[in-house]
Amino acid sequence: MLKLGLVARIIMIVAVALFVIQLAAFAAAQLKPDTSFNPELSPAMRVKTAVRLLDAVPPETQPMAVRALNANGLAIRLADAPAAGQKSETSHLTLTGKLAREFANIAFGNRYFNMRSLSEEPQGWFSVGAPDRIMEVSIGVAGGKIAVFDLPETPTVRLHGIPIGLISGVLGMLVAVIAIVAVARETRPLTRLSRTVNSIGNGLQPVHIPERGACELRMLIKAINAMQLRISALVNNRTLILGAISHDLRTYLTRFRLRMEMMPDTPHRDRAIADVEAMQRLVEDALGFARSTVVSDGKTIADLDAAICNHLAERQDGQGLVVFTPIGQPVAVTMTKTALVRVLDNLMDNALRYGCRADLAVERRGDQAAIIVGDRGPGIPADRRKEVLEPFVRLEESRNRDLGGSGLGLAIVRQIVDAHGGMLCLEDRKGGGLNAVVLLPLAVMQRKAA
Repeated sequence: MLKLGLVARIIMIVAVALFVIQLAAFAAAQLKPDTSFNPELSPAMRVKTAVRLLDAVPPETQPMAVRALNANGLAIRLADAPAAGQKSETSHLTLTGKLAREFANIAFGNRYFNMRSLSEEPQGWFSVGAPDRIMEVSIGVAGGKIAVFDLPETPTVRLHGIPIGLISGVLGMLVAVIAIVAVARETRPLTRLSRTVNSIGNGLQPVHIPERGACELRMLIKAINAMQLRISALVNNRTLILGAISHDLRTYLTRFRLRMEMMPDTPHRDRAIADVEAMQRLVEDALGFARSTVVSDGKTIADLDAAICNHLAERQDGQGLVVFTPIGQPVAVTMTKTALVRVLDNLMDNALRYGCRADLAVERRGDQAAIIVGDRGPGIPADRRKEVLEPFVRLEESRNRDLGGSGLGLAIVRQIVDAHGGMLCLEDRKGGGLNAVVLLPLAVMQRKAA
């Protein structure tokens, strides 16, 4: 099975299911060898043949002949002849038209003949639909005896009282369900693979996928795992290159700044110093964006309120510039403190730059914790909120370039949040402004407690 492909496995499952159905049908037919399956031998002709046989044997051997006929599928017994003068009765004839016509065409001669319908009785292990109606056919034979035949009115072939068609249908459904379960088992690794691949884009770290299933699936999973490692290596190399370039640029910019400080005090000197400072900020932002793609292996935050309060105390913003509304209970999230500081700094700096005030709040939404950073600035148009999450994108019509910024703040936040399995959403704030909502998954222990 390990070397078979997915198509070969499905073909084998279907072939085995068909073989099992045929084998079960053959076994069912062999369980009752005394059942006649010959459509050319009608009940009337069998009765006529049995009567001729009983007429041909001596009276003392008729019981042996009856046992032999019963062994061949006929329900027959011998009875004493009726009293003299008793006439044949056919008033209770309820045979189907075909069976009645067959008996009418058979010449039994001047002998006793009677047919009647017996009461309905369920047969077999259980009753399936309407029970069979038995026709009792009595015919006089040699030796003064009466041969009594019990003929079922229904022509359906049955096994232990259950129609063969019903047995075949139930068996076919059972085998089909088993085949479906087997196919689902073979395709389960493919479903698991699609679900895992869909979650790979939520973070930047490689997600190892177990190599299970058919050989094609194992080859595909192996290729995906190798692709993740290559992508991770490319991202790390990019981070190293950007870090090295930023470090060298900062060194040269620092030297350039020192040399300009030694120049005469002129308007051109001040403008050059301002340009150098802008270049330094741009380099720092680029380096921060590169570092945001790397997720540290630090411990997760056990109390989100406490972590935010500690960081706000370290920032020491002016009175009333940052207002924090805690949730009032410990909330553990799967994010490191270093990553949380980067997220808060970028969002609060944007709020203070464009709205002059930052309103922070922590909420719980299902199995996620939400950090809301709101401002009263001009906001962001709904049709451009996805665009501003890309690196180096700024909205000139609503956010003045003179206020600063390189267009990397929201991109850095999105990178960090995505790497920790969260999500960044931009929403309109009631009363005007913008709400930046960071959704973070709760820690495993927090989810179980909930």
